[in-house]
Amino acid sequence: MNWVEKYRPKTLDEVAGNKVAKEELKRWMEDFISGKERKPVLLAGPPGCGKTTMAKALGRDYNFDVIELNASDRRSAEVIRSIVGSASGSKSIFGRRILIVLDEVDGISGSSDKGGLKEILKIVKVAKNPLILTANDIYKPSLKPLRESCKVINLKPIPTTVIFSVLKKIARNEGLDIDEDTLRVIARHAEGDLRAAINDLESLALGGSLSLEDAKKLDSRNVEKTIFDTIRMILKTTHYNIALLALWDFKEDLETLEEWLAENIPREYKKMNEVATAYDYLSKADLFLGRANRRQNYSFWRYASSLMTAGVALAKEEKYRGFTPYVRPKVFNKLLQVKSEREILKKILSKISEKTHVSIKRAREDLHYLSTILKENSKLGAKIVDFYEFTEDEVEYLTDKDTAKKIFKILKDIKDKEKKYKKVEKKEIKVKDTKNEKVKKEENKKKKEKEKDKKETKGKQMTLDAFFQ
Repeated sequence: MNWVEKYRPKTLDEVAGNKVAKEELKRWMEDFISGKERKPVLLAGPPGCGKTTMAKALGRDYNFDVIELNASDRRSAEVIRSIVGSASGSKSIFGRRILIVLDEVDGISGSSDKGGLKEILKIVKVAKNPLILTANDIYKPSLKPLRESCKVINLKPIPTTVIFSVLKKIARNEGLDIDEDTLRVIARHAEGDLRAAINDLESLALGGSLSLEDAKKLDSRNVEKTIFDTIRMILKTTHYNIALLALWDFKEDLETLEEWLAENIPREYKKMNEVATAYDYLSKADLFLGRANRRQNYSFWRYASSLMTAGVALAKEEKYRGFTPYVRPKVFNKLLQVKSEREILKKILSKISEKTHVSIKRAREDLHYLSTILKENSKLGAKIVDFYEFTEDEVEYLTDKDTAKKIFKILKDIKDKEKKYKKVEKKEIKVKDTKNEKVKKEENKKKKEKEKDKKETKGKQMTLDAFFQ
């Protein structure tokens, strides 16, 4: 089970953040049960602020059975009428009342969802069971009639401090060796989206690296929201039109989408034949992308986009419900590593060129010899590192992690000895200066006494001379 589902709050009190909204939702449910309120609720807020979780937790708190229709389902008038319409006035097979949750109503559009909003408006007016709708953007013109027919409760993004607390709890429960600074970076990076923060933490844990540097490399949250939503629409649906609509608001290029799908198809599809068929469609899409780029004929893009959306979506025999933790393509991490290594090499060559007054080309030629010396003779290597003023990352690039640590330990010992020697030398000079000063004072004193004696003798002579005249 993915961590979002594993740690999904079971009760409304457990839901993180939005205390005012939770109280408002409780009052609405109390009023609905007592017959004072018949309007459905429209929970509005950004992704990951807890809209769906809050709705489901409310159902559990009041012992309601929850029926959910989300964005990956087809939501035409016919589907909504058959599923939601019948449930809006009946009880479950266990005799309990039903809470209906319609997720992301602002995403109902296109031919596959034709008449969906109109049917919801009809159900809203006659529903006997509580109905909760969620939306990221309630101010779309198409949602105006729905907005006016519902009680709107606004949710805010989850504060970074709250996200940090949740991540800390998950990390402790999962036995992760991760420091708090890394958790804070993940929390800040989520920009109020708790679900995304949990996904990021799980992705890093699955990747086997929980360092601060890896957390800082996480992509821009706004970009990844779009990518995750697009992948979810493609991999969760079994409808041709819904899969094609996944690219409607997609801002990245098709090559990027191809990498994301290639990484996440095995995470979503459970049967080997489904995975094989999906990859077959993806490889055909790649052929069309290659032709488009080689021939500068971008009409091939439409074939590529159809194959990697509808083709991949229809490769599965059934729809897989539940949340899947999608991850960034590993190839992106490798590209980042290559880029980082290039920057390090550039700095090394620049330092060699500057210190030895040679060209970058010549510095590159000497790099192999320099690397060999550093590996074979750590003491000499420490002096070379000091001369060129290399950083530990740069030495690690030229050798390896252990050698770099060894060289810098030797260099530290040399520096410490130099400091100690300078300190002793300074002390000796001070003692010597004090001695010299003392001798000088003694000499000055003797000189003054000599001059005094001389003056007294001279005075006596003058007195005697005067007497004999």
